[in-house]
Amino acid sequence: MRDKIYELRIGFQGINYRMLYFFHGNVAAVVSHGIVKEDKVPPKEIDKAIERMKKFQSNPDIHTYKERPDEKS
Repeated sequence: MRDKIYELRIGFQGINYRMLYFFHGNVAAVVSHGIVKEDKVPPKEIDKAIERMKKFQSNPDIHTYKERPDEKS
């Protein structure tokens, strides 16, 4: 799309579900958010994904889920 934001589009029963995402190095793809659209993705949705990407990149650790070891040991 633009500015390192990509789109995954899935069609189901005539509706296009779109997920906007970006890559975190070679480690992961991070989903910004999803929308339902029949035409092009509105620029404001791409802008929202870019802002979320910048927020993630500023401190990936606070935005990344990490399992805690089982405390029953």
